[in-house]
Amino acid sequence: MTAIAPSRPLQARAQETCERLLAAGQVVLERGGLEAFNSNAVAAEAGVTPPSFYRYFKNKHVMLAELGRRLMTAQNAIIEERGAGTGSGEALTERELGRILAETLAVTRRFRGGRAVISALRAIPELAPVRLESHAHVAGLIARQIQGRGRVKGETYERARLAVELGYAAIEMLLEVPELDTRRVLAAAARALAGSLR
Repeated sequence: MTAIAPSRPLQARAQETCERLLAAGQVVLERGGLEAFNSNAVAAEAGVTPPSFYRYFKNKHVMLAELGRRLMTAQNAIIEERGAGTGSGEALTERELGRILAETLAVTRRFRGGRAVISALRAIPELAPVRLESHAHVAGLIARQIQGRGRVKGETYERARLAVELGYAAIEMLLEVPELDTRRVLAAAARALAGSLR
């Protein structure tokens, strides 16, 4: 299950235009959310014509998928840098899980248009593979961390996958309901995740 992908330009100038369009897409999402996001708005923000948009992106969902992959890659790097998946046989501690959640939230908030991208990955069926592949990757890392060396058993993976889904749900909730107390929510989420992973 692989998500839709943009065409990959080979020439430097084309790569620059593609990146400019992606940056413009983030600005449009940050300013107006998914409602304002369309090829004309992105092209105007990038200072190119609408046909230039379609040279790199078949439609706006292809651009959203690429932005989603970039955001998920930045989020996944947090747990990868923590050494998850090394097969040590030790579950991540509640404190470590709290730090991972806080850093993931911070990365998402810093990513221009991140809140809209997260919403798109959940709301638009064509984009679901981006989210699901990312969550499966992280769950696999956590499962290997818990189980140690060898083949990951189904129950271990299921607990890790549930922990990943719960963690992302907490992050999405904090993005959508900013008046909540971030520290309390993340602490409660970390406690729940640590319990589910034991």
